[in-house]
Amino acid sequence: MQAKEIAEGIYWVGAIDWNGRNFHGYATPRGTSYNSYLIVDEEITLIDGVKSAFLSQTLTRIRSVVDPKDISVIVSDHSEPDHSSSLPLLQGITGAQIRASKKGVEHLPLNFGPLDVVAVEDGEKLSIGERTLTFIETPMLHWPDSMFTYLEGDGILFSMDGFGQHFASSKRFDDEVDEGDLMAEAATYYANILLPFGGQYQKAREKLQGREIKMLATA
Repeated sequence: MQAKEIAEGIYWVGAIDWNGRNFHGYATPRGTSYNSYLIVDEEITLIDGVKSAFLSQTLTRIRSVVDPKDISVIVSDHSEPDHSSSLPLLQGITGAQIRASKKGVEHLPLNFGPLDVVAVEDGEKLSIGERTLTFIETPMLHWPDSMFTYLEGDGILFSMDGFGQHFASSKRFDDEVDEGDLMAEAATYYANILLPFGGQYQKAREKLQGREIKMLATA
């Protein structure tokens, strides 16, 4: 359970659920993954948590890079349990403050109890050392609290559920797996989760205009 470096100083530290077979009432025959990302900079930052039952995988992968106690910032792009139910434990271990959208600040304590969460504005930038994060609100993709996090310079979009699919694999990049299987799962995900919010999806895409996106890091 080693972290996977996806760009210089940026690691996938998520969890793989090989046995997941159902999500929001539809079948997920290829399992799923809960994707969390570690950015090693002056302020070590964790983008998104994982489902709480799989936190041990994430902690093991984080420890292969840094001591979890060295994490000083946690970003929550979405408060649904498959993204965020591990946040109380993560915050307890790291002591890190959580950044979330205004709706995220409302939803996270309702879902998971008291947390130290600070709201970020749409378009707000956060310097974590040599790198800068920009927060982009994407309401109703597919909850009111949803947002993207964009890593300036590196061109990485931590895209929450915006470009998601349920797919369990030991590989991390789309060109390492069967493209037909991957796109079938992406189409199924969009049809079941995002299609009712097509208008909001287009607005989110408009917000990305002018930004160089070199990598989609889905949640």
